[in-house]
Amino acid sequence: MKSMKNLSFDDGYESFTVNDDPNRVIRFNPADPEIINRVLEVRNMFQSYQPPDNIELNPDGTTKGDLETSGAYIAEFTKAMREAFNGIFLSDVYDTIFAGQSPLCIVGQKYLFEGVLDGLLKLMKPAVEAYGKKNEQKLGKYLKDVAK
Repeated sequence: MKSMKNLSFDDGYESFTVNDDPNRVIRFNPADPEIINRVLEVRNMFQSYQPPDNIELNPDGTTKGDLETSGAYIAEFTKAMREAFNGIFLSDVYDTIFAGQSPLCIVGQKYLFEGVLDGLLKLMKPAVEAYGKKNEQKLGKYLKDVAK
């Protein structure tokens, strides 16, 4: 039986620990314009997030009041967050990132998911800027004949 051949190339992926925990590692290319668009889309989708009027949250993200209503709300929101974050990375990273915490935990003055998104954008910014410069150079090379 023939052995399978390997396609080998630099895909730009880097490994990142979550809060310096070596057991919580995610891999992605921080300069990939598609992942950047997905992060920005999720941030915009949840940027002005407010719980419904009938739901009041404790600082740890749990709800006050009627357990049935609150539980359904938390489950629905967590499912949306899981889909959003796994959609950013196109892989199952939600549990690695949140480590069992509710994305609705309030840490400092913001929800935990907001802190994660802010951290991702901060991490990606230098890579995005470098990508923009390289992309301009590459496009210039290919488009110089078109401009004539």
